[in-house]
Amino acid sequence: MAKYFVINMEAAIYKDGKWLVGVRSKKESEAPGLLSFVGGTVDESDTANVDTLEHALIREVKEEVGVEVEVLDFVNNTSFVSKRGNNVLNVVILCTISSGEPKISDTNEFEELIWLTTEEILEYPNVPKWLCNSLKKANDLITAQLKYD
Repeated sequence: MAKYFVINMEAAIYKDGKWLVGVRSKKESEAPGLLSFVGGTVDESDTANVDTLEHALIREVKEEVGVEVEVLDFVNNTSFVSKRGNNVLNVVILCTISSGEPKISDTNEFEELIWLTTEEILEYPNVPKWLCNSLKKANDLITAQLKYD
């Protein structure tokens, strides 16, 4: 029997030396109350587009926090089995905000949005290991990019 993956896209959004992260709602089935990047799953509306993953990421960020993002670079991907038993492929993309100011659209997804430095996130209570791993890679990418700008 073939196993299928749910594809989850996350935006590592960088601005002025800080990263946009959210404290996930305690109502969320996955990682309630923990820090995370903004994002969500690829759905059928995304599959009619040439850049399916980027489209899903941009749509999810707009839905969740009301901003438009510019995709800069691929950060990493990981996989896990969700609490519902779904195989999930999680893809993290480095982004910047191209328009808007972030605000929570749905309190069922996030309790709080905060801008934190890399060091603040790494020292934050209840920060999941997978976020730290993705953050370190995103930080390396943005540091290299800023060196050459």
